[in-house]
Amino acid sequence: MPWSNFLVPLCLLWLIAIVVMDLRIRKVRNWMVLLGLGMGAIALAAGIQPFQVPAWKALLGMLVAFSALLPFYALRWMGAGDVKFAAVIGLWLGLSPALLGIWLGGSLLAGVHGVLVLAWRRAQASASAQWLQARLPLRMVALVTPPDTPPVAADGQRVIVRSIPYAGYMALAAIWLLFVDRSVLAA
Repeated sequence: MPWSNFLVPLCLLWLIAIVVMDLRIRKVRNWMVLLGLGMGAIALAAGIQPFQVPAWKALLGMLVAFSALLPFYALRWMGAGDVKFAAVIGLWLGLSPALLGIWLGGSLLAGVHGVLVLAWRRAQASASAQWLQARLPLRMVALVTPPDTPPVAADGQRVIVRSIPYAGYMALAAIWLLFVDRSVLAA
């Protein structure tokens, strides 16, 4: 079995771990980003890149992905882990239609998430939502109810809570591309 065939399931496991981590704790840890970066760099250096992306195109994809999302981090609309994850996906897939598909798929899922969060917050004020919360198990109520007071950092500044796991949604879009549309990855 060629090494490149071994890397596709490894990349898939990494993507699944990113999804779980970002959906669960709303953070993409640096060691997970470095793991994906290391695997992608080793695959490029060894010439066993599973998606047939030349090194220059992979590095260009990484640079474009990082540069495109960095302004959103600077505006505090996105977390640093989301930007770093996008750069690693750019390294794996290169500057290709698949990278654009992942950005668009992740953005669509994040948009749906945002609409659902807004609808949930609006519904919480209604009498029927309060009735439902009274009947939910205590653990579920804690998951869906925002804290009464916003978190505060040690220096007294309000901490921004990032509620949309964009990297997780980009990873879901990448998994979908791996399973559904392998032809996009070969482009």
